[in-house]
Amino acid sequence: MVSSKQQQKSYDPDRAAWLASEIMRHKRLYYAGRPEISDIDYDKLEDELKLLAPNHPVLGIVGAVNIESANSKVTHDLPMLSLDKTYDVKDLLKWASGHEVMGTLKVDGTSMSLVYREGRFSLAKTRGDGRQGEDVTAKLKWVADAIPQIDVVESFEVRGELYCSESNFLSLAEEMQSLGLERPSSPRNIVAGILGRKVHGELARYFNFFAFDVIGLNSFKSEMEKIAWLDKNGFRLPEPRLLKKPSDLEAYLDHVKQKMEEDEIGCDGAVFSYNDLATHEELGATAHHPRYKLSFKWQGETARSKISKIEWATSRLGIVTPVAVIEPVELSGAKITNITLHNAAHVRAYNLKSGDFIELVRSGEVIPKFLSVVTSAVGHCDIPATCPSCRSTLISDDVRIKCMNHHGCPAQQAGVILNWIRAVNVEDLSEKRLQQMIDAGLVSSIPDLYKLSMEDLLTLPATKEKMAKKLFENIQSSKTAPLAMFLNGLGIEGAGQTTWEKLLEVFHSLEKIRKTAVEDIIAIDGFAEKSAQQIIEGLTRQSKLIDQLLVVGLTPEAPISHSDGPRPLDGMSFVITGALSRPRKEIEDLIKKAGGRMVSSVSKATSVLVTNETDSASSKMIKAKELGIKIWSEAELMNQV
Repeated sequence: MVSSKQQQKSYDPDRAAWLASEIMRHKRLYYAGRPEISDIDYDKLEDELKLLAPNHPVLGIVGAVNIESANSKVTHDLPMLSLDKTYDVKDLLKWASGHEVMGTLKVDGTSMSLVYREGRFSLAKTRGDGRQGEDVTAKLKWVADAIPQIDVVESFEVRGELYCSESNFLSLAEEMQSLGLERPSSPRNIVAGILGRKVHGELARYFNFFAFDVIGLNSFKSEMEKIAWLDKNGFRLPEPRLLKKPSDLEAYLDHVKQKMEEDEIGCDGAVFSYNDLATHEELGATAHHPRYKLSFKWQGETARSKISKIEWATSRLGIVTPVAVIEPVELSGAKITNITLHNAAHVRAYNLKSGDFIELVRSGEVIPKFLSVVTSAVGHCDIPATCPSCRSTLISDDVRIKCMNHHGCPAQQAGVILNWIRAVNVEDLSEKRLQQMIDAGLVSSIPDLYKLSMEDLLTLPATKEKMAKKLFENIQSSKTAPLAMFLNGLGIEGAGQTTWEKLLEVFHSLEKIRKTAVEDIIAIDGFAEKSAQQIIEGLTRQSKLIDQLLVVGLTPEAPISHSDGPRPLDGMSFVITGALSRPRKEIEDLIKKAGGRMVSSVSKATSVLVTNETDSASSKMIKAKELGIKIWSEAELMNQV
């Protein structure tokens, strides 16, 4: 989707021909594993050609084409089309208006199709040109996420993205060098490079597969039902979320931006799809892209600069991370002087040091990142052996270096408290002022903030009575911060404020949140077992801190679930199976209006299974009977709502 801010250019045949030639040249280089330009610069070429000649045939080629490969060709029964894209949030919201939308990460890898014959994995093929791909079955058998067998009698196809994480890339690079192969330049192109090789197919074991679609099974009514099926059958998922209103989409974009900044999985945006599959059928597709899907990316720029020095800092989680101080450069309208270098293994793998001339990228407001070394200075990288904050000996997990002195490391303690201050929005309490409190011995933990008196605050440097009073009042007012902010301030890994807000739609109080179990969270759309486990473990680990905060007077405000008094289905969760007399969405809306919530699969946390087929042998019915779940007919449900 070309942004509404862009204007159609007058047609220049020479320029269009040059752009088409460059696009094809860079496409071949990318799929051969030897890219010469960044993804951002490649997108600019395509976007310009799209403005000059929207129907140019090169724009219809969505993958590798005419590239020499050891793999045989295979046709897609259903074309694997490209995606339309936008960089404008307003365009995204306009496209999504009036629809429930599923969001997923836009993972930077190679699109794949895994074909199952009567439940057995039998064929893996790349997207290729969208209509014909390459048979890479032998290589995909090395990938742990390619599930060998599924208990389904039909034949079907699972589509997704094959990718290489940062940590796996570093291990793969070392092994390739030990085999006498050329060192790969980045995780972004190594997947295509390995898939195209005639030998060393076993190196594909360093890859992972995110599944986002299943084709050939006709029992699904929505994208989220497909995702639930993929999750149930063991596939890795690209963090799908059901998004019902504009604020949900914007929150998900914030989540994706955070993943781009912090995660080791390479993603460069998000993919959105209308949830209702009937809408997919109605809208169809162009020759280039489906009309019911849209990808979102942040406009980005690349630049080059020299590293002046590398600084190491300890985070609140004890991870010691490198930051390059660079010669100032302008990027996306901002002056850049520092960029993240990811982790210790990254510094080691690229031999990063003072004097290196590097390429960097900044997309939107995302933190600038290192892309590649243009010219390497003489010498070797220097990885610290002790924590820069407490001088404890660091340990390595082959990717990151960590300080294990969690309770005695000043940087970790300061990071934990600062994270809380930002989460519950204590105004005027800056990082500098916090450090003054720590240095003065006034604060060493989060509960200490709420024990401070006016007299304590007046002892801080350059703090007059007016500022001391302001600080005291701001700290005290945070005692009644919204519960989602309180929970976010605990710093539980893998759970941001959006996560807590979604959980609080189901578990309406701190007491209920603390009593919830992994299976209760899994039953909520968009939560996989791994993230549910992280949340439960984090709550357990922070249980003592929660108690301490309650003792010093915190009373976080729970969200108001509704305003019209108790509703008949409050606190109940529902699963629907089989055909009903009314459209399923209409039934779901009635349940939600009456206070119930919809979940995609039956678990012991499910309250009721709704079906008119009481003699059904479906998996949902069998599981509901095994667990003793109530089974209501449509008529029984109507009597309740």
